[in-house]
Amino acid sequence: MIYNPIFEEEIERKVELKQLKKEIKKRARQENINDVMNRVYNLLKRKPILTIAAFLHPLTNIFKITKDKESIISKT
Repeated sequence: MIYNPIFEEEIERKVELKQLKKEIKKRARQENINDVMNRVYNLLKRKPILTIAAFLHPLTNIFKITKDKESIISKT
C-alpha cells in the first residue's frame, strides 16, 4: 500500500472538528446557565415578594439564590 499523507491530514481535521464541536457545546451550555442565573437573580432583586416564594420552592436546594455559578454548573 502506498503511503498517502493526505488521508492522515483528513483524519486529523476530523478529530479537531469533533473537539471543536465539543468545546462549543460546553461553552454554550455554560453561557446559557449563566444567562438564566443572571435573569433569575435580577428578577428577585426587582420583585422582593418573589424571594419568599423562591425560598419556599423545592428548586431552592439547587440554586440557593446566589450567584455562585461554578457550583451550579458543577451540580448539573
